[in-house]
Amino acid sequence: MALFEKIAHEIENRIGSGRYKPGEKIPSIRQMAADFGCNKLTVQKAFKKLNRSGFLENIVGSGSFIRYPEKIGQSSFVYDFNTTYISESFFPYQKARDLFGDLFDTERAKLFSPTPVAGDPDFLRVLGETFHLPTDRMFIISGAQQGLDLIAKVFSTGISDSILFEDPTYPGAISLFKPSHFVAMEQDGPDLSILDRALSPMVKLFYTMPAVHNPTGISYSLRKKEAVAERARRHSFYLIEDDYLSEFLEKPVPRFVDIIPERTIYIRSFSQTTVPDIRVGFMVVPNGLYEKFLYTKYSSDIVSAGLLQKFVRALIMEGEYQAYVEQNRERVKKRRKRLLALIARYPNLTVQLPQSGYSLWIESDISIDLPQVPWVRGREFSFSPRYHNFFKISFMNMDDPTFEKAMDYLKVLFDRLFCQVEREQFCYDP
Repeated sequence: MALFEKIAHEIENRIGSGRYKPGEKIPSIRQMAADFGCNKLTVQKAFKKLNRSGFLENIVGSGSFIRYPEKIGQSSFVYDFNTTYISESFFPYQKARDLFGDLFDTERAKLFSPTPVAGDPDFLRVLGETFHLPTDRMFIISGAQQGLDLIAKVFSTGISDSILFEDPTYPGAISLFKPSHFVAMEQDGPDLSILDRALSPMVKLFYTMPAVHNPTGISYSLRKKEAVAERARRHSFYLIEDDYLSEFLEKPVPRFVDIIPERTIYIRSFSQTTVPDIRVGFMVVPNGLYEKFLYTKYSSDIVSAGLLQKFVRALIMEGEYQAYVEQNRERVKKRRKRLLALIARYPNLTVQLPQSGYSLWIESDISIDLPQVPWVRGREFSFSPRYHNFFKISFMNMDDPTFEKAMDYLKVLFDRLFCQVEREQFCYDP
């Protein structure tokens, strides 16, 4: 291996170990040459190799920086524990067909008429009544990811340095905001001592998933929410409350949008709780930001699909949405119980409870050194080496027959990983 390749490999290791973090400026070629005891040309060749491999990016006049991971979440596995959506096989498609038929009968061609930028007024009213939220600061979006994109555009100036993130957190938001500052999570919410050290006049936003946090499945305690809200008031930053799966909590809890509405940007999407192609959601923002968000949305896509808005409105009004959520809550309980029983057979695996939602955040005490895995690795959610041996298994995107086969497949895979004789560990069927 040539020297420049050895240097490139060492820099890759430093990135993997967390010594060099995404978004961070890497030492200059001159400094690296002194560090490795070689000439600058050799280091320059190493940098070029890292650029081609996607580890570094050059910013003219500023230097080389560690690139943020950019990937599209797809899985090639037949038994896919990666995808976080609910299987479309559970959706009440016959009732959905009837609802669409009724809409065509009553609305006729008006079903395709444009809606106001904020959204269909009747839909907004139903959302306000259903989720106990004000409609005068609410508007419709095409899913949570669009909501995050609007926030990035409204707060565009220096957003990477002015936003705080939980650690670990949702990879799609990391890719979008490219944050520089992270707050470690505890079992009931963020570590307040780390949050206090991270706060400064520069901080304008804190991205949170307080109900069914992704990936850990934990939920903020009321004490932590009130403590975070108090800091938001004192330091004048906004909370981005990404309401991921609060329908799957055992009981309703106060949200940030209830506790501190004047500092909360609230996002909720229906694609996670219904089926992936229902790309409809909504946001509620503080008064002073509403017009700016609405203009930014209009600049992005003018309006969200009126047909889907009317369909979800009918789904809620007919009671089908709540019935569907309740059915899935029961499925989630049964499947989680099955998975926890399987995981309990392997001493190498730990699941910290309670966790909600339809994923499990699992820690392995050994490194799972496979080129591909049917779940999401912990490093997708965090740049900290602390989570390199964690992984997230999502278990609601398969129909029942596929899930049964997937459980058998998972057992075989775990047996191969954790029950090898040379490790003096044995797993027995119960």
